[in-house]
Amino acid sequence: MSNKMKTKIITAFAIIAVVLPVFYFGGIAMKVLVTAAIAVASCEIASLTDQKPHYGLALILFACIMALVMTPLRLYPAISAAVLILLFSLVLFFKEIHTDAITYAFVIISIIALAVRCLYKVYDFEGSRGFTIFMYVACACFGCDTGAYFFGVFLGKHKMIPHISPNKTWEGSVGGFLTGAALSYLFAVLFHISLPQTLIVCASLLLPVTAQVGDLAFSSIKRNFKIKDYGNLLPEHGGVLDRVDSLLFCLMTFYGLLIVWGVL
Repeated sequence: MSNKMKTKIITAFAIIAVVLPVFYFGGIAMKVLVTAAIAVASCEIASLTDQKPHYGLALILFACIMALVMTPLRLYPAISAAVLILLFSLVLFFKEIHTDAITYAFVIISIIALAVRCLYKVYDFEGSRGFTIFMYVACACFGCDTGAYFFGVFLGKHKMIPHISPNKTWEGSVGGFLTGAALSYLFAVLFHISLPQTLIVCASLLLPVTAQVGDLAFSSIKRNFKIKDYGNLLPEHGGVLDRVDSLLFCLMTFYGLLIVWGVL
């Protein structure tokens, strides 16, 4: 096993050791951790163009995300419009801020805000079972990520979308899908998740696909700005956005499925 892979695995276990207990207990501790992650992600978004710290812009982006997360649902369209106008106003008054960077920034902060709202809604709706539901989604997401990585490393031969993500292969994609689907469905069965069986089956099949779409979507943004990772906080994992890109898409998708099935 290479040193790179060892570091990647060690970092993954360290992330799990920190995040899992906090999400298990939920409540204020979870929201503090999520807020801290949003703060780091805001810094990563602000540095997209040149990989240099821009704390003023990061603070504005952080405030925008928190406003979108905390605003009542009936006011969400208005607040979202206000955020959009604010961000594009920055282009008018600061020549070093480019339109394409602000456009991507608005897209990313909207995704983050929607995903966090979905996460909080699941915990509010399920109470003490919120962690179990979250773990089900995480199994589909990170099971896919992990499966795709190892299938790609050991079996990958055919490049998938090299102009977006040069290292991803079709073998890794299929292996990731099968791993995420099987792991999430097995988790749902073992822990008796009280959701309609048809919803569980659909989600177990759809979430691994969504995870890969999320990963590739965020990779395409990185390629646009010619950067390898959003940050370097997590050794061999990049930044916070590199680690949660798939999860953000999975949370939004799962929340949508809950609405379609009439659970919420």
